[in-house]
Amino acid sequence: MEARSEIKEGKKIEGAEKLLKVGELLAKQEEYEAAAGVFEEAAKVFDSMYEAVDALTAYDNATLMLIRLPQTPEVYKRIAEMNTAAAKIAEQASEYKRASEYYFRAIDFVEDENETKQLNLRAADALESLVDIKEEQGDFPETLSLLRKVGRLYYMADDQELGERINDRAVRVAHRWAERAKNAGDYLSAGNALAEAAQIMQTKGDSPEATRTMMEAGELYEAADLYEKAGNIYDAAQEAYKLQRLTSARNQAISKAAEAYLKLEGKPEVVAPLVVKSGNLFDEIGRVMKAKWAFKRGSELFGELAAKAAAENDIESEKRYLRYQAMCLKRWGYADRAQDIYGQVTQYYLNQASAEEKKDNLEQQAIALEEAAEVLTESENSEEANKEIERAIGLYTSLAETAAQGEDNEAASRYYSRAADCAMKIDDKERHDVYHLKASEMAAAAAEFYDSIDVAELSTIWRRTAGQEALKSGTPDATERAINLLTQSAEGFRKIGEEREAFEDLFIVFETRFLKLPNKKRPINKIVKMMEEIAMGSQDELMSALTSIVRALNSGNHIGALLTLQEREEELLQKADRIRTLVAQSKRVRLGK
Repeated sequence: MEARSEIKEGKKIEGAEKLLKVGELLAKQEEYEAAAGVFEEAAKVFDSMYEAVDALTAYDNATLMLIRLPQTPEVYKRIAEMNTAAAKIAEQASEYKRASEYYFRAIDFVEDENETKQLNLRAADALESLVDIKEEQGDFPETLSLLRKVGRLYYMADDQELGERINDRAVRVAHRWAERAKNAGDYLSAGNALAEAAQIMQTKGDSPEATRTMMEAGELYEAADLYEKAGNIYDAAQEAYKLQRLTSARNQAISKAAEAYLKLEGKPEVVAPLVVKSGNLFDEIGRVMKAKWAFKRGSELFGELAAKAAAENDIESEKRYLRYQAMCLKRWGYADRAQDIYGQVTQYYLNQASAEEKKDNLEQQAIALEEAAEVLTESENSEEANKEIERAIGLYTSLAETAAQGEDNEAASRYYSRAADCAMKIDDKERHDVYHLKASEMAAAAAEFYDSIDVAELSTIWRRTAGQEALKSGTPDATERAINLLTQSAEGFRKIGEEREAFEDLFIVFETRFLKLPNKKRPINKIVKMMEEIAMGSQDELMSALTSIVRALNSGNHIGALLTLQEREEELLQKADRIRTLVAQSKRVRLGK
């Protein structure tokens, strides 16, 4: 090949450029493996001539070729090796952010835990070099963001000492940022900086100082007229004081949160729920008149919303807002007016139920009865509420039995599930468990039917439903059933190319095993491995983050898991509470790190 001849003759740059053209030609011919080899060869030549930009471009092209190949352990290994080599070149060229990105890509393709830890450390070292530059430039927001990432990486690599050192540095940077912003009159940024400092301190267990910092952040948010943010962080502080058993400090935080929420102005649909929260907080610390004032304002706001919904002929919203208005009136001290509203809304749903009964529309009748029961419960008429719930249960079970007799297993499953939910409303756990198990059995029968006619998509969806219903039942046998069904549905989703759905089911299986069967480590490890395979193959950042969390939880590295959650909190918001529950479990059932 002419390119290689030129390289041997010392015309290395020219030869490497020709290798790139050969690689491009091979790529067009879909000879991806050969193209990858040629691009890698060119990258090494460019590197030997200190042409970092060209070397990295060549490695990028080589990686792209390998990704297009059928994914095997050998291909994964080559991708990891190439990206590790590229990362070293980027570091030598002081392209630290790019170096970390190459290390992260390599991490996605390695399977060995020790290798992953080493690459995490290298990525952290690269980013720490970038931190030094950003801090010297006075870019505190970016410095803090990078430090949090570096700290997480050190914790994920099980280097707690380095992780703590980085977190301490991050807190110092946050305070410097807050001071500079405060002096400039930028109270929002100052508050954000202190809120971040508090979160970091909480992660490393420095609770008293973290809580004091939260209170200071709240005052800065108030100075910026950001009362919702102030209320939220004061509320978080009172929860922390509660854990620390500091009653006086907690009461002060509750009072400040309530006052902040009460100062809110704006759209009624945004302000009204927070005004109610203010009333609840005042009530908790015995400030009766302040609580009544908050509920008075809440009743007015919900009254406005109800009137607006009525004018727009949005009946369901109107009734919902009227219920909130009645609750506020009752808490304000106007119980008679509240009962009048509750009575009107209850009668509306009972009339609706009667109308549906006349049309023989039993499902809609049951739904209306559920709504009526909820309003009766809110008005403290539990006896009547229970009667209406029993009527709804009777309708749902009758519908389920009729559907099952007609071999409409899908409808039967849905109706039994609704009956189970109703049973829980009257604290009848026995019927709740039985109905959810029946719903699971009907869903499994639906899955088998779709198996018999080769409709894999619907078979998989109904198998998932069967697993979810069994999980809601909650008995030990039902839990094992749920695990088996959800593992099967995950496999089904993989077969039809729905990797994200498969990953979701496996996460539920991990969650269930980790919370209920934590000592059965082998099957848990197997599920983690399956999740890793999907995340690696899909190159989905969110899946990779969740896999990192799961891996850390399973090894007892709860700090690493928590830091990963904090870094991706917005994207993982829907799973945040579940992950925190798993973090607490990890502290109990795995050796803490």
